[in-house]
Amino acid sequence: MPAGTTTIGIVRLAWGDPGSFDRARAERLLGPAERERAASIVAPGRRDRFLLGRLLARDLAAAAGGVRAEDVTVTAMCDRCGAEHGRPRLRWPDAAGPPPEVGLASCPGLVIAALAPAGVPVGVDVERPSAAHGDDRTRRADLAAVLGGSPRTVVRRWVRAEAVLKADGRGLREDPASVVVHGTIARIAGEPTPYRLIDRRIAGCLVSVAVGPVPPPG
Repeated sequence: MPAGTTTIGIVRLAWGDPGSFDRARAERLLGPAERERAASIVAPGRRDRFLLGRLLARDLAAAAGGVRAEDVTVTAMCDRCGAEHGRPRLRWPDAAGPPPEVGLASCPGLVIAALAPAGVPVGVDVERPSAAHGDDRTRRADLAAVLGGSPRTVVRRWVRAEAVLKADGRGLREDPASVVVHGTIARIAGEPTPYRLIDRRIAGCLVSVAVGPVPPPG
């Protein structure tokens, strides 16, 4: 599966195959906390997905800001416990202005990064569409038990919900069933913030991006 990039409105996407990327370069770019986290991931496939996600985030940010990938720092400090497994955030040289917002997601065979302008919340999620047999059927049933509705559409509804909750910042600490979708706009039930949904199919996988409101100037 070839790597790729695209721009959709104010959002830039980049994706790649965790089985085929410049692993050595990705490792060289890691900061100390990222190296520690990578070393703690036992499964090689999951470690490669982590490494590629960090590489995609840096390369997207570098292209957007006209800086070197080496000058981009990615952190993911958890707001609750301080460990390095929270929402990804970017830092870069002050001269480049406020850094953009970033979202990361992966599934077996695909890693994707989404970049939005500074102050614009963004979240992304990806899943392989499940076939209606064996473990895949069980996966659909499990997701439908959380979201309700038909198992036939549940994978797309799940990636939309996860993308919104990632953009919100609370992730799965919030009930995915609380995400309400009307057309291409989603909200968390009882909350006013709208998120615009972008749905794509990339390398056979279902991808959804949620983009929050653009902050007022000044």
